[in-house]
Amino acid sequence: MKQKTLSIVIVNYNTRLLILACLRTIMKQIGKDFEIIVVDNHSVDGSPQAIRNEFPEVVIIENDQNLGYAKAVNRGLEKSAGEFILILNSDIDLRPGALRESLEFMRKQADAGIMGCKLLNTDGTLQPSCESFPTLWNILCESFFLDKFFPSSRIFGGLHMTYFTYDRIAKVDRVMGAFLMVRRKAIDDIGLMDEQFFFYSEEVDWCYRAWQKGWPVYFFPGAEVIHYGGGSANPVSAGLFVERHKNRFLFYKKNHDIFSSLAVRVIAGAGIVLRLVLWSTITGYAYLRKGPNAATCARKVGAYWATTKWYVGL
Repeated sequence: MKQKTLSIVIVNYNTRLLILACLRTIMKQIGKDFEIIVVDNHSVDGSPQAIRNEFPEVVIIENDQNLGYAKAVNRGLEKSAGEFILILNSDIDLRPGALRESLEFMRKQADAGIMGCKLLNTDGTLQPSCESFPTLWNILCESFFLDKFFPSSRIFGGLHMTYFTYDRIAKVDRVMGAFLMVRRKAIDDIGLMDEQFFFYSEEVDWCYRAWQKGWPVYFFPGAEVIHYGGGSANPVSAGLFVERHKNRFLFYKKNHDIFSSLAVRVIAGAGIVLRLVLWSTITGYAYLRKGPNAATCARKVGAYWATTKWYVGL
């Protein structure tokens, strides 16, 4: 297989309009030695045919079921031939020069295994995208709102790096999976994504393994993309909220001893119970006042209740 400069791998699940818009922005920046691979997780919205109609040059891998994110990414990686691989969400809009600037950074920064760029909301405001690896301390700080009370503190805001200003190149523990540019040589060392992670935390695990193999993870502000967020996932879905916590705990258990893992489960579970109580109170008040956000509040309560049951093993 002839090597290319860049392979772009996009996992799609029922995001037809978003992925078509994403591909249009890519086509404005793509080079002759680039390739695009879309891995479709058994969409029912006509995504594959729509992509074929408008972008016949795109390679499409159609799964006969929803394999989850990590497994789908791996299918794309196995098909790719790029010196660099960009793992991209379907709900991304590339700003001008994003691909060029990212590739130039990876070429200049020879030790970079994985790179994430600056993510923006649709209104142009910053979308936080760098985090530290979960530890007993920073999960405790998140669980009991210490990161919210002291967001500028490195001590209390460690997990979500709430103190980070996103205005400089920096080595970070991990970057959000919406935009991950990875060096082929790094993948050869660290392997593919761990398919234990169905959805969420797969990029945390990948970044962790990259650091273990001596491939630093970088945040690079010189390239910018708009990330719409929630393209194929309802952020208030109880099932997805449980999945997020389950996979974060899986990551922690995979990389720490059993006693520390048990402590994390207790602390994180206590944090969820605290939120369940708070949001139940807020929801009750919203319904009494017939507020417009009452239904959303109720869905959050449902998500916290489902997650509480998972933490206690029900």
